[in-house]
Amino acid sequence: MRILGLGDCCVDYYIHKKMAFPGGNAFNVAVYAAENGAEAGFLGTVGDDVIGEHILKCAREKHVDISHCPVKHGVSGRAAVNIVDGDRVFVSGYFEEKHGVGSLYPPMLSSADLNYVESFQLVHSSCYAHVENQIERVRALGPIISFDFSSEDKYRTDEYLKQVSAMVDMALFSCEDMSDEECISFAKKVQGYGGAHVLMTRGKGGQLLVTKDGLCHKGQAKLIEAVDTMGAGDSFFAAFLVTLLKEGWTKDGIITESMIEVAFAAAADFSGRNCLREGSFGMGLSIEM
Repeated sequence: MRILGLGDCCVDYYIHKKMAFPGGNAFNVAVYAAENGAEAGFLGTVGDDVIGEHILKCAREKHVDISHCPVKHGVSGRAAVNIVDGDRVFVSGYFEEKHGVGSLYPPMLSSADLNYVESFQLVHSSCYAHVENQIERVRALGPIISFDFSSEDKYRTDEYLKQVSAMVDMALFSCEDMSDEECISFAKKVQGYGGAHVLMTRGKGGQLLVTKDGLCHKGQAKLIEAVDTMGAGDSFFAAFLVTLLKEGWTKDGIITESMIEVAFAAAADFSGRNCLREGSFGMGLSIEM
């Protein structure tokens, strides 16, 4: 199986350690997919700075294909982070530059890029990738499309959901403070805009999947003494997607309860183990930023 991460990459700069760890939702999913046995690729804009070089180096070492990544002059995406009791805390205003090249120059898919994208069974992107205007072009190629809407309210407005949901086969939302009833109601709202399957992660509260056929399935979180929760949701989603594909999920196919159980168990295990390493998946770069 082949899985492509389309869009965002960055480094998470750990202020207290002066370490930059590669990350970004679409990039993380590509790396985690490779770690779970998929052939993985990433297509997103990186800067020509030392951070961009490190991101590409890590991709190669993780066996993620980056042959179509545009490299632009400028600063790669970065976020400032502190870790408090194992939980990530983002620090706003630490960097002078508000935007990296990934958000300034998101990938505009050429004919060659589209031919490349067409070789993938599943394409994953996110609300941070700035590729909403490219998703319809990707969808026309026929792959399964997964999309992470994260947790911010601005990505849950009627306008945004209407724009994106209808093009997505598997929608992911972070819903840590929502009850079962609230999650189910929200999933039905998303599906009302054309969204198919809706997966909602809730940290220690586990997960809830509402399929396009109306099946509602709860999963349990694997509780561990976390070293670092960076990438916890991305690692869960990537392992969940890979396992569903291994179990036979297709774009127009039904996701059965047994498939969900296997995928939830594999994803919880992988996500739990991922919280035992620093950053999204380790590979930190010692640097003063």
